Amino acid sequence: RCVSTSPLPRAAHVLPASALMAPVRAMRRLALRMAPPAGACAPASAAAVAPITASLSVGGGALRARSLPSDVLPASSGLDRARPARESWVEVTYPFTSSPALRAVYAMPDGRDLRWGRLFEAFDALSGDVAYRHAQGGFAEVPGPASSSSSSSASASASASPSGAPLVIVTAAHDGLDISRLNASRDLRLRSYPTGVCRSAMEVRTDVAQLTAEGEEEHMGQVFTVMVARELDEAGELRSVRLPPLAVDGDAEAEARQEQATSNQVRRKILAKGALTHAPPTPQEVPVVHARCSDGSHGRLSANEVAMGGTLISSSQIMQMNHRNIHGKMFGGYLMRKAFELAYICAARFNSDSRPEFVGFDDVFFRRPVNVGDFWTYTARVVFAGPDAIRVRVEAHSEDVVADSEEATNEFFFVFRPSEQAKELTIVPHTYEEAMLWLEGRRRWLLDQSS
Repeated sequence: RCVSTSPLPRAAHVLPASALMAPVRAMRRLALRMAPPAGACAPASAAAVAPITASLSVGGGALRARSLPSDVLPASSGLDRARPARESWVEVTYPFTSSPALRAVYAMPDGRDLRWGRLFEAFDALSGDVAYRHAQGGFAEVPGPASSSSSSSASASASASPSGAPLVIVTAAHDGLDISRLNASRDLRLRSYPTGVCRSAMEVRTDVAQLTAEGEEEHMGQVFTVMVARELDEAGELRSVRLPPLAVDGDAEAEARQEQATSNQVRRKILAKGALTHAPPTPQEVPVVHARCSDGSHGRLSANEVAMGGTLISSSQIMQMNHRNIHGKMFGGYLMRKAFELAYICAARFNSDSRPEFVGFDDVFFRRPVNVGDFWTYTARVVFAGPDAIRVRVEAHSEDVVADSEEATNEFFFVFRPSEQAKELTIVPHTYEEAMLWLEGRRRWLLDQSS
């Protein structure tokens, strides 16, 4: 199902946060997870089943994966045939208990918890595997890594658009990460599958589980990823192309997952329309912002107040080709990992009494691709803090010094929980820009409170 692209009524721009998110978050708690489809193959090398994940993951050769075998899939893989989710369902297992070398690159320095940045890379890559499988009727062929002499998305895919042009599928956004702390001493299992398709966009859900010593699964949470399909025209430019529809008729669980995907799409659209970059604060929010800014207007902060500007940290890197994706651009999972690591440092410095705990992210946006060779600068700051959450926003820009151009590429919203021993601190904005960032953080905090 698709959501209408007609303009939203004005009232929709100012809906309270609780009205937007409470139903969506409630649905996420329902048992909508897709079980392994009947006939799924035995675990095999990830390179044969999830080639994007295997090629872009550190230690990809140790991963085991399974899906529906090709000999049980329909012969037709044209983009006009509706496909059920089972055809593109993929499961990948990370055998940490039997591979100390794999565990070493995925574990935090304490050796107990898993590195979230590495998991972000896994979520991004596995969503790509699922998206290409859906476009290709369940088959795993995808473009190979671009040659080292090119930084464009010029590599051809085994699947083509209706016009015959190479099909390119990229990440547009991640949201709704809701996962418990993960233990590096237990095997990790990721299951990904499409939940909704609308024209050139599709939502992929990834369920996360850890295995007990007896091999039983314990569900730890899920994340949603939006993938978009493009084709290369004669000039080498990307344009939208329709994806095959998702077949759900007669499958009550698939229909429920599609309803959830539609709700997620509605929420993204309403929040985008009401974003403070496009619309002013609501009348109810104006006095709240005024009171918060007035606290620091005289330059005097209390012992539990911190100026937002004082939390800002930034980093710049040259984008190297060893982190490019299958289309020759920078791998989105790698960008997520670098942004998260900077956000973690930002939150840890703010919450300096002890290390904060990462609890999730609200949204991750990929607005433009980042080219190999670009200078990528990303800046993190605490935009809102309360007794139960530290919200860090990371914004990123890509700079091409030869072309003398710079553009915004990514926006990330990470959430951390302060330790029980930490002193309760609040953020005080001093400029209009900071006030709007604080208000955005407050809106997101209220969404969590309403769930």
